[in-house]
Amino acid sequence: MAEELALGMSELTSLLLTGDDVTESLCAVADTVARMLPEHPMAGIMLTREHGTIFGGSTDAHAMLVEEFRLSEGYDPSLQAIDTAQQVSVPDIAAEHRWGDYSKRMLAFGVKSIHAQPLSVNGVAIGALSLYSPRPHSFTDQVRRAAILTTEHLGVLLAVASDTARQAKLTEQLRATLASRSTIDQALGIVMAERRCTRDAAFDVLRSRSQRRNVRVADLAAEIIEVVTGRKPALPHFAEPAAPSRQRRR
Repeated sequence: MAEELALGMSELTSLLLTGDDVTESLCAVADTVARMLPEHPMAGIMLTREHGTIFGGSTDAHAMLVEEFRLSEGYDPSLQAIDTAQQVSVPDIAAEHRWGDYSKRMLAFGVKSIHAQPLSVNGVAIGALSLYSPRPHSFTDQVRRAAILTTEHLGVLLAVASDTARQAKLTEQLRATLASRSTIDQALGIVMAERRCTRDAAFDVLRSRSQRRNVRVADLAAEIIEVVTGRKPALPHFAEPAAPSRQRRR
């Protein structure tokens, strides 16, 4: 079990830290979790985002989760685990009366027991790992401990992935801003040369034209450059920081 868990942790790290989008990786994450945990239960990952809830399931659970999401009345073990930041265990779904018709739907899918473990990032529950079994009383202490370790690891990975995505977005915004400034600077130089005016006067010309035509100053600047040079403005080159060199120890 320890070897499968360690291998699974390594796979999860690779999935979440090398992929482009966490959303696209959720099914693969759920598949990995299902393989690494004792008894290999069906697994689902749910994450709450600013624009709604996203989820992914292991191969044997995804269709069920899609259908359940369509029929859901808005409350179930996964959502309760997120709302309360506490694990939710349903050892025998046939004897469970919470969450309306949820138990009936799960029984129809062949699910007899469920365990939902909250998934936290920086101390805030932002999702849940839910495990499903066709047998009642399937989730032993060993499975629950493994689920806790898994969600702790996932929480760290998601925090890193989120920070990386945020930094990438900020970098892209900065590059776009610098590119716009470069284009505007080139256009200002053209206007200054044509009108023999100061930089401030040239900018007033650009701003006045952009307001009359209701276009961005940067877009107008690009048009001016293309008219004068016959080419679209070249994008500025941004040098990526070099990786630190490693020196051999003597």
